[in-house]
Amino acid sequence: MVLDAGTRFVDVLTLGLWQSNCYLLGDLERGSAVVVDPGQDGGPPVRRLLAERGVTAEAILLTHGHLDHVWAVPELAEALDVPVLLHPDDRWLWEDPAAGLGLDAALLRRELGLDWDPPTERLEALADGQRLAFAGIPLEVRHTPGHTPGSSVFLLADGGQDAPLLLSGDLLFAGSVGRTDLPRGSATTQRASLERHVLTLEDRTRVGPGHGPETTIGAERTSNPFLRAIG
Repeated sequence: MVLDAGTRFVDVLTLGLWQSNCYLLGDLERGSAVVVDPGQDGGPPVRRLLAERGVTAEAILLTHGHLDHVWAVPELAEALDVPVLLHPDDRWLWEDPAAGLGLDAALLRRELGLDWDPPTERLEALADGQRLAFAGIPLEVRHTPGHTPGSSVFLLADGGQDAPLLLSGDLLFAGSVGRTDLPRGSATTQRASLERHVLTLEDRTRVGPGHGPETTIGAERTSNPFLRAIG
């Protein structure tokens, strides 16, 4: 995935048991980057990729608070000395990610070896319509509840190849959408988010989802049964 022919880049790492996509957006000339959704065991590969690119991270952005997207946040936030941005409606998952799976923290420790200790002092709030410019890359935050209450997407107006780029988290996948049967999910709310924030985008908009391959809004508008049902 390429942002443009200049010095900007976006790299994708697929991480952990859940095969979650972690994105690094950066600018080689500036020597900086932003990390989006560092999932399970993401610490070493993210640090390695930053070193290979010769850039320094400025922040960690989270599309939502589910464990498969935040697993490596405590390690990376400390190692990279950066803030972590999450919508406040997912603060409950930040405090107890096991709750998002309907589990308890003891089970996570026993079964997955995770002793969650989030760097809350680094946590900052995302807001709908907020404009970010980490690594000199302008991103618009869009709050898209449904998969979780605080689910958000990040839109880059110039996403390379003369097309915008949407980092859709678990709102939209190639051929599908995020599940809403986990705690505090809502199919009705997600449908509204898709109608407001996805179907209004240009067909040429590229989509970098939280899981699976890259797609476009046009391809999903045509073939994704969940979008077709909205009309």
